[in-house]
Amino acid sequence: MKTRPASEYAVLGALMSGPKHGYEILQFLDSSLAVTWYVGTSQLYSLLKRLERDGLVISSLETQATRPSKRVFSLTRQGEEAFDHWLHHPTEHVRDLRIEFLAKLFFFHRLSLKGGRELLAAQVEVLERIRERIKERRQEEKDPYNNLVLGFKMTTLEAWLQWLVNEASSFLEPGNTHEGLS
Repeated sequence: MKTRPASEYAVLGALMSGPKHGYEILQFLDSSLAVTWYVGTSQLYSLLKRLERDGLVISSLETQATRPSKRVFSLTRQGEEAFDHWLHHPTEHVRDLRIEFLAKLFFFHRLSLKGGRELLAAQVEVLERIRERIKERRQEEKDPYNNLVLGFKMTTLEAWLQWLVNEASSFLEPGNTHEGLS
């Protein structure tokens, strides 16, 4: 179960490749995850402050000869462990797949990490359990509107399952490179 906002994990993931100052983190998120995720400047600094307070990142002031000093952020061991835990666990809610799960796939690919295929298998299992619960509820549902909504949820879920098998699995194939990611 996720204990932190997913945007915090995106920031931790941005720091997995090494220390960065705030503007570099924003550039990374904007150039890499912009199609699925947006983190504004004020939100980023609020997240960094909270992550530092919680011991997941540390910062230091880097002086520059001709420019103002800048704060550089680095992951702590605890931050790496929190990111790794989040990354390797499936997304529990269908509504979170579009942003959170796609970000997990991105980080597996971008950081060349192992375990992506296991995550896919675990995600399929989670979605299959949800599908069974929806089927059961739909069989018992008498209200036409609620049945319509459950049908929508089922169609969405089926599309995700199909996409996981047909597209996401090939994305994580060894040696697979996609324009702009490698």
